[in-house]
Amino acid sequence: MKRALFILFLFFSNIALHADNNRFLYDDWSTHQPVLYAVAMATTGPIIEFGCGHGSTDLLHEICEREGRTLITLEDDWNWLNKFASKYKDSPWHKFFYVPGKDKNNLEDPSHWVRFLNQFALLDDLVFDVCFIDQSPWLARYETVKRMKDRARYVLVHDVDYFPMNRIFGKVIKPIIKRNEGIFDFHDVFTYFKVYFPNQPWPGDTGPPTLLGSNFDGKFPPVDFSKKIIINSKK
Repeated sequence: MKRALFILFLFFSNIALHADNNRFLYDDWSTHQPVLYAVAMATTGPIIEFGCGHGSTDLLHEICEREGRTLITLEDDWNWLNKFASKYKDSPWHKFFYVPGKDKNNLEDPSHWVRFLNQFALLDDLVFDVCFIDQSPWLARYETVKRMKDRARYVLVHDVDYFPMNRIFGKVIKPIIKRNEGIFDFHDVFTYFKVYFPNQPWPGDTGPPTLLGSNFDGKFPPVDFSKKIIINSKK
């Protein structure tokens, strides 16, 4: 009941906030927002996101619009991609790419992402400051991590507990138990890393947590889950 009232307050209060900011306060799909915001604001170069959504695409678009930065969004769901591509169709610096070939009989198969990533020339042509990984299926995120960990200054992976828990990458030091933070080691993929859990009470059963990793820069910007995210867009 308290959470429901809090959500209503967020939507109907007179606080001057962008409609799609601060979703991390109540939406388990968006617990990455404070980390993504902090890293995007602390950098100046191109940003790439794998998987689009209300918790990332609108936020990154406003930051990149204000700073004149390249933003690339990739998605394998055409209807979902077109929702944002149509919204931002007049932005020459925000490029959208559809990843075709999804196997509808096996939605956990990442083969179409592998094919696309192996042929996507922009991965070689651009040096990215920020790479945000949040697409489906799960193994597509792993394929993306493998390719981007040495091509981007900072890499963020949402719902990252899934991977060490399923022995895909990373290591479980202490599991998440009864909605309490776990401890994970990701030195198998990153020289420097930190795992961020949202403030309690969590929107989801596992947080969910966000991994920030880098093989280039061990200095991470401060992340504050207690502050509202406010973007002053040119719009």
